[in-house]
Amino acid sequence: MSSREGGVALDTPTNNTIRYLVLESGQRTPIVRMLYEQAENPEWVYLFAETEWQLYLDESPVILKAAQQSSEYQWALAGLKNGQISGLILESEGSFESITKWLRARLKVRFDGQRQGLLRFYDPQIWHQLAPTSKSGADVVQRVIYWLGEPGSERWHTTEWPDPLTMLPMPTLSETQWQALNFANL
Repeated sequence: MSSREGGVALDTPTNNTIRYLVLESGQRTPIVRMLYEQAENPEWVYLFAETEWQLYLDESPVILKAAQQSSEYQWALAGLKNGQISGLILESEGSFESITKWLRARLKVRFDGQRQGLLRFYDPQIWHQLAPTSKSGADVVQRVIYWLGEPGSERWHTTEWPDPLTMLPMPTLSETQWQALNFANL
């Protein structure tokens, strides 16, 4: 996992990459309402749609495809920095569908032996605790960018070619990841 200071989230994406955001509201206002206050026709889907958590769409994060200069992207950056919203920025050359599939495949994980549950890996604190490894060309996502730190010392962090979980035979947390999540103040 690498960390970079400065305007990482404002840098021009590399090569032919596209920016996708996984966002959830840090307030009582639903994220979809907040999104439509910023853009007339944003391109988005519920993360929980077409999963076993579809009944919880009202609580679902959204996956947003946004041009870097768009009003919804600039709103999301400001919201991430001020804590109004929470989430990750993903860079990929893949399609919206491939990003959605990548994200949904990691929602349900095995942990602590045989137990299974929903993993909120799209929360920057949890993503950070997972300590994803970097494997060049590992998958669909080329870079994950997230805002994290103690109050007053927050900054942008990045993970290049993230490999956050063991995927076979199903997404599984390692013992180290399980312990890190258990002992973190989340």
